[in-house]
Amino acid sequence: MGFHLAGRTCGHGLVEAFAGLLCMASTASGADAPGGRPDAVKGWPGFRGPGRNGVAPADSRPPERFGPGTNEAWNVPVPTGHSSPVVVGDRILLTGLEGGDLLTLALDAVTGRELWRRGVRPARLEEVHRTLGSPASATVATDGAAVYVHFGSFGMISYTLDGAERWRRPMAITETEYGASASPLVVGDVVVQLLDQDAGSHVVALRRLDGSVAWRAERPEMRRGFGSPVAWTHHGRTDVVLPGTIFMVGLDPVDGSERWRVDGLARITCTTPVAVGDTLYSASWTTGGDRAADRIELSGFDEIVRANDRDGDGRLSYEELPAGAARERRKHLDGNRDGHVDRPEWESMAAIFARVENQAWALRAGRDGTVTTAGVRWRYKRGLPYVASPLVHDGLFYMVKNGGFLTCLDAGNGEVRYREERLPAGGDYYASPVLAGGRIYMASQGGVVTVAKAGPRFEVLGRVDMGEPIHASPVAEGDRLYVRTTGRLHAFGAGAAR
Repeated sequence: MGFHLAGRTCGHGLVEAFAGLLCMASTASGADAPGGRPDAVKGWPGFRGPGRNGVAPADSRPPERFGPGTNEAWNVPVPTGHSSPVVVGDRILLTGLEGGDLLTLALDAVTGRELWRRGVRPARLEEVHRTLGSPASATVATDGAAVYVHFGSFGMISYTLDGAERWRRPMAITETEYGASASPLVVGDVVVQLLDQDAGSHVVALRRLDGSVAWRAERPEMRRGFGSPVAWTHHGRTDVVLPGTIFMVGLDPVDGSERWRVDGLARITCTTPVAVGDTLYSASWTTGGDRAADRIELSGFDEIVRANDRDGDGRLSYEELPAGAARERRKHLDGNRDGHVDRPEWESMAAIFARVENQAWALRAGRDGTVTTAGVRWRYKRGLPYVASPLVHDGLFYMVKNGGFLTCLDAGNGEVRYREERLPAGGDYYASPVLAGGRIYMASQGGVVTVAKAGPRFEVLGRVDMGEPIHASPVAEGDRLYVRTTGRLHAFGAGAAR
């Protein structure tokens, strides 16, 4: 993995060179107040909350009984989008899409009243899945003083909590076919953005103060991915942990240099890992990655060309790809989007399909802080989630599988506490679960939130139909539960009319 230090290069290509001028212009305008301390932020400061793990602070007590019109403090219309709400102080932050504009909004947490909205209009919107994707999927991050927003169609923007633009850094549009969804991570003096895609995958760290590039690390071996980075602090240091194609990678947050990599991830990783003490947990699944009858394998390129290259140009157009798994994944194979699949593209994907194996695992750092495959404590290969990230709490590891199945393992040794217990709502689960007040809240794409008791025995406490699809993860902050549906944001709990 190569990396560029900002002292050697201030950008990457014409897009980032131009972006550097914009950053300097923004800083010169006076919107350059420094951000706060990420480790001191109270509330729900980014994707999956204060620990990036979906677990609310111990004193959080969101309601067990809730629903439209029940224990509801307020609900308000919001623009369409899949980002989860972020709560800092008396403000809620989220993103959306409206009329071609990519929006960042701030709402009053007490009343739901809109405080401000800011928009940018990209030259074009990134390609997203017609039903599952959104150009406003990444959850914002805050350090308590500033907001950091990423759109795959535009790049990164930072605002103050009052909505004043601090800086912006346009980036090349993300090419994933489904839309960018990795959420920014604030760590130290930088904000890290993971940009895994079908070609040109990389991760970039921007200085929180002015948006200039601190470092950029190339990831040519990684294809499209949708998980978000996390900060793992252990043995007196912090690693920036990046999920990716087959490999989990740990970087130095100061310069982006690689510290370690461990295999065992899916071909396309949609989930975000969880760090607890000296142990890192992961669970990932993608079609064709199980050691079973539905496993996907690609034949040798020479064999495929001989049978399908009708125009004899030594490569395969989309129409020439054999029907089935290859043609269905034509854009995944065609990394450079030139309408053809050449030998390097085919063989790199064939190698990924041959090696991948869907699984969950626990990885423990060594006594001296070293991280290697030898530190894997257990692996488990059933009940795996596709998009919903796992939970770890009180020595238990939870996963929500599409179809509506909850699995609980012993986090220390991987032993089954219960396996694939059926939830009262089926369908897909694209929102990640949240744990608060001894309860697990799980939202299905169909719009049903199931509440289960946390612990080694399976027990459903309730089921709430929100009446609209849900892609954003629920948020538990204080005595409130926030649920974002397709067109509304609901607040349940404290201050509600009973």
